[in-house]
Amino acid sequence: MKNLQQFLTDLGARESGGNYKAFNKYGYAGKYQMGEMALVDAGYYTKSNKIYNNDWKGNFTGKDGVNSIQEFLNNPKAQENAQIIFKKKQWGYLKALGADKYINKIINGYKITPSGLLAGAHLKGAGSVIKYLKSNGQVNEKDAFGTSVETYIQRFADYDVSIILH
Repeated sequence: MKNLQQFLTDLGARESGGNYKAFNKYGYAGKYQMGEMALVDAGYYTKSNKIYNNDWKGNFTGKDGVNSIQEFLNNPKAQENAQIIFKKKQWGYLKALGADKYINKIINGYKITPSGLLAGAHLKGAGSVIKYLKSNGQVNEKDAFGTSVETYIQRFADYDVSIILH
């Protein structure tokens, strides 16, 4: 089984080709294509109006020396730290929704694993993952590029992410 570092490397490769400076047309930033909401969850960003549209008009908190989106893009260590914090937060959301109760179940031929759940949540959020699970794979939301939650659940199924789960 692959470890957490391999999970992060593979997730970053899938999201941006591993490019820390990547910035897509929807305003997602860095190696992991993190948006405003993800960086709020990770403690790097605040936004007063709570409209998360990736316009980056909120304020950076200064965590890890990051005070702007440009500084975030130029700071690989901050991106790695933010991703770990964000994954722990996502696991909390997944557990709160009961997604962990589906671990080891088979849906559409794919085994549900913690790493697959985290990857699905990375793509479309914990809410989309629980819809997928509760519908037994019938509700399979996609991102703006057409990638489905199920694709990420399947693609990232075989990683030991136990460090994140504690």
